[in-house]
Amino acid sequence: MRRIAALLTVPLLLVSAAACGSDDDSSSPTTKGGIPAVSGKADEEPKVAKGEGDPPKTLKVKVLKEGTGKEVTKGSAVTANYLGQSWDGKVFDNSWAKNQPATFEIGLGRVVKGWDEGLVGQKVGSRVELVIPPDKAYGANPPANSGIEKNATLVFVVDIKSMINAVPKGQKVPQDDPKLPKVGTNADGMPPKITLPKGKPAEPTKIISEPIIKGTGEMVQAKDTIVAHYAVELWNGKPGGGNTWQQGGPQEVPLAQMPGWEKALAGEKVGSRVLVVVPKSELDAKQRKEIGTAVVFVIDILDVM
Repeated sequence: MRRIAALLTVPLLLVSAAACGSDDDSSSPTTKGGIPAVSGKADEEPKVAKGEGDPPKTLKVKVLKEGTGKEVTKGSAVTANYLGQSWDGKVFDNSWAKNQPATFEIGLGRVVKGWDEGLVGQKVGSRVELVIPPDKAYGANPPANSGIEKNATLVFVVDIKSMINAVPKGQKVPQDDPKLPKVGTNADGMPPKITLPKGKPAEPTKIISEPIIKGTGEMVQAKDTIVAHYAVELWNGKPGGGNTWQQGGPQEVPLAQMPGWEKALAGEKVGSRVLVVVPKSELDAKQRKEIGTAVVFVIDILDVM
């Protein structure tokens, strides 16, 4: 996390790339069809049997409990509880043990291919088991200190709790003012390109809020907490910004905790991408001293809490 982002109060953090069963599939501890048995009720921590024999060479997906919510789509951010273990039964990650579900962007190459391929099309509320061969997991390059061995087959049980769209969705707005930064309109899950204005125009003295993509979802109120992707740049062009696309995933951001956001985003709608320029006068004394220039934000409004 970079220094400027830290100064702006809210840290840029976070979230890494069938058959139907019953709520309690504890009748058999064996591996059937390349899929280890799972015991335990949905929404509670599962117990997954150790894999037996040679692991499958293709992705295996089993719906242990089918939910009734919307289907997970490519470009959505899924909040889920999950347990991950190697084929030999060694658990390497467990959100239940952390008492905290995690959020993952699906279908955008931000998680292993087995998640991207196995979770798209599943319904919110489902419990899904994934058996992921090395070529759709981490292969010969597992994350450092993860406890995952090279070329390991991974087994996950995933409880899908909720889902939001992780990319802006709406009508593009012309960007005609040469004194303002230009912002990319991509909706591919990658950070938008921000091009600062040429000629170093004078810093704005008032908050600027310009929609880049106009969404059609719920309207944002000044006191709301939003789920957002956002990038930070400095008006003077010096380094020190950051963005959530490269730092894990969308964040829950109370508008009141970010300088200028209450005034800039009230009235905008979910699905929008908004350019916000916050002048020095809107920063607190410490921020003004450390940053010393206006701050440029590009914000994708993904949901309202």
